[in-house]
Amino acid sequence: MIAVIKTIKLHTAVFWILIFAVVVAAILFLLFFDSSNFPSVFASGKSDGPVLVIDAGHGGEDGGAVSLSGVYESELNFDISQRMAALSGLTGIEFIMTRDSEDIEYPAELKSTSKRKKYDQKKRVELINGTTNAVLISVHQNFYPHKSPHGPQSFYSEIEGSDTLASLIQESMNMALYPENRRIAMPVADNIYLLKSVKCPAVLVECGFISNPEESSLLETKSYRLKIATVLISAYLKYLDTNE
Repeated sequence: MIAVIKTIKLHTAVFWILIFAVVVAAILFLLFFDSSNFPSVFASGKSDGPVLVIDAGHGGEDGGAVSLSGVYESELNFDISQRMAALSGLTGIEFIMTRDSEDIEYPAELKSTSKRKKYDQKKRVELINGTTNAVLISVHQNFYPHKSPHGPQSFYSEIEGSDTLASLIQESMNMALYPENRRIAMPVADNIYLLKSVKCPAVLVECGFISNPEESSLLETKSYRLKIATVLISAYLKYLDTNE
């Protein structure tokens, strides 16, 4: 009898050791993988349920804002989005991405940067509106002429459900990243083409200010970008729970 109990305890210990090893391996993968070589196979297949659309803001010739150390916003957005995709793959969330590279191909006849930006935005809108049961999270970084502003901010479109998702994201980011942050989710400005053009619940997330020295330094670390991605996916899962 004693031998049986010892065997059961041993099997239980081995089980939890294996679980711990898998979790650690997943965390290390998410923390240290090179997003520039991240495989597109993590894009999930068709589903009758909600499909998370992960939009890495800017990209291609549109680098977005530039951090104090010279890092383009588009690079930070893309890295966070790739980590969101990895977490989605690990947790069984159906998702697609609006871009899978920092490079974007444009039609040869489009010569100006402004025309190429418009082309890219329209293609993203077509992709999102062509996705059944889409829920959009667009990842961005904030910038302000003065260095003092800091903290995340979420914005939502007019489509039903957008304000709920934005509020969950804002609350989660405030709690996990900046407990002193008193910002609340806000309606998006009329000049934000993407959120004004899509027909699904949509949120734009400014993850932080790359014009703030301390926050910019944080955003340029893999561990902090993983933390942001984890918070965003966690908030999305909460959103799914509220809509069951």
